Amino acid sequence: MAEPTTIRHTAPMQVMGPDGPRFGDYVGLTPVLQPPGAEGLPGQRQIAGFLRHKRWMYTFAANEEILVTAAIVDAGPTGTTFLTVADRRTGHLLADISRPGGTRPMVSVNAHPGEGHRSRYRMPGSDVSMKTVDGILSVRAKIGSPVGLPAIGAPAVELDLHFDITAQPPLTVISDLDTDPPAVSTTGKNAALPVNGRVVIRHAGLLHAFDFADAVGGFDYTSGFLPRHTQWRWAYLTGHLADDRLFGLNLSADFSGLQARARENSVWLDGTLHAIDPDAQISYDPAAPEKAWHITTSDAAVDLEFTPIGVHRESLNLGLVRSHFLQPVGEFRGSVKVAGQTLEVDGMPGVVENQDVLW
Repeated sequence: MAEPTTIRHTAPMQVMGPDGPRFGDYVGLTPVLQPPGAEGLPGQRQIAGFLRHKRWMYTFAANEEILVTAAIVDAGPTGTTFLTVADRRTGHLLADISRPGGTRPMVSVNAHPGEGHRSRYRMPGSDVSMKTVDGILSVRAKIGSPVGLPAIGAPAVELDLHFDITAQPPLTVISDLDTDPPAVSTTGKNAALPVNGRVVIRHAGLLHAFDFADAVGGFDYTSGFLPRHTQWRWAYLTGHLADDRLFGLNLSADFSGLQARARENSVWLDGTLHAIDPDAQISYDPAAPEKAWHITTSDAAVDLEFTPIGVHRESLNLGLVRSHFLQPVGEFRGSVKVAGQTLEVDGMPGVVENQDVLW
């Protein structure tokens, strides 16, 4: 049985130390998450570094009415943005939008997970930006018809959301991937953050406008020289417990080269970041991802069932680049044991994910 680890140290100022990468899990954000790779090397190794280096910023937020996800992904030779808006009251997706195929400089994600973060996706009909200034992560999006005309048969979405990333202790993880060749992945994450703003959706002549007050959310920033074939499963939820305490959970399973060594598996509770079992299991029916998913850890501290509201899907086949991506949005129920407590989760918003990509 895998034993939970304890997060003890403050995040280093740099990924690299005198003896190589500072592998570990830390409280706080390393200011620049730039893993060692093929930068500055000539010829084929430099090209390989460009092809293998992947960066993304993903954000999640929810209140009692709606659930919102938004992401910008810079995968080197290609990039994408996607967002979803789910109505928790009716159980329907109001928007499920993906814009694949962008390339640099139309798609960019910088090396700063926290203060100074900048990412953007700009293509015809789509402008999504994320920026962190003075501890506030602002996510703005305007997505409509690619030809600039009123969207027909598809929603047009405007987001203006603001996350207070200083409200909870963030997590930094620097991981060694047991791959050939060896690789390094870095990530910065946070949960249980207050979020405010506005969401507007226009579709089929109807206007849905939401003032996003009393919302809770978080972010996932990742930068790594990932293996050509990369896969993982992920579960993320955040919100209020029955006693109104803020709670967040991040679990990764089967990440390429990590398997049962996921240092990022963590709980946010009462303003404290707790490490939990690095060996997680996330199971579902691939033929019916809209059915319940099950999330557990080997030490039985986590026992959750996830019920999707809707399923975001992306399938891409560009020859050398192929991907199959599922990210249902919905609600979790079950229990989590942490810090000597058994916490009951009932209808807490979140996402699960299955990613299998050749890039």
